[in-house]
Amino acid sequence: MSNKWVAYISALGAAFSYSLNQIYNKRLVLSFGTLPSLVAVYAVLTVNDFILCSLFGDFSLPSQGVLLELVFLSVVGTISILLLFLSLKHLPVGISLTLANMSPLFLTLLVFLSNGKLPSGGKLFAIFLALVSIYLITHEGTNSKGRLKYYLLPLGTALGWGVFGWEVYRLQHVYGVNPFAIAFYTSLYMFITFFSIYLAAFGGDWKPLVRIFKNKTSLKWVLLSGFLTSLGFVLSVIPFGLVKPEEAPVIETLFTFSTPLGALFSYLLLGERLKIHQMVGISLSFLSLVLFFTL
Repeated sequence: MSNKWVAYISALGAAFSYSLNQIYNKRLVLSFGTLPSLVAVYAVLTVNDFILCSLFGDFSLPSQGVLLELVFLSVVGTISILLLFLSLKHLPVGISLTLANMSPLFLTLLVFLSNGKLPSGGKLFAIFLALVSIYLITHEGTNSKGRLKYYLLPLGTALGWGVFGWEVYRLQHVYGVNPFAIAFYTSLYMFITFFSIYLAAFGGDWKPLVRIFKNKTSLKWVLLSGFLTSLGFVLSVIPFGLVKPEEAPVIETLFTFSTPLGALFSYLLLGERLKIHQMVGISLSFLSLVLFFTL
């Protein structure tokens, strides 16, 4: 099998992992609450990322300035994931993940603000389709206003992930930081942040966390969430080392399959049904992302 096809399969595997892990995250959030779930998941994720960085990466950092940028990246990641987990309490996984995956729109805005360079006409059309898809997904007639705040949560995640992607690119290509080191340090700082917030909110009450780790079912959810997140990261890193730079948009396009996969897993594993116009909106969102990366 050629490197190109290995890269394509790896990218699809990343999309599969990143969509399936949200199923277990939602189960945890609904059963144990947002903060205990975040602490448990990021405890496992930090250990996984430490092992991966030990095997394949490099913990060294070139300067203290890079450390500060990693802290900033972790703050952005913390806010983004917190908003996503909060949205899982109120929205189907398919909708939360679809709106969160709108990060290319915000990344394009960041590029424009920093470089003053407008995207091509094809990308502008893709952005227009994405905006239409957001309207279809969030429109609930007379109930839209009351629930709009819930839809803003994953859109906030999309904004955060746009900044996150921009900063990760800088760390890798400007400072030469190993991607596995970026994953480990951000996971570690995010775990510390979530744990600190947990202590402030719950004080010395460890029962919510103990319940998660003592229950075999919830422990399985935590381990699967952490494993799938780490696996998704590894599978998303591999393709870019196997294809030529001009084929990178194809890899990005394959990553967008997490949008329809999230809706599919949401229906199959959680029984979450969507309205017809929301399914149209998710399909249109997927199309807009494909066009965005290929035009």
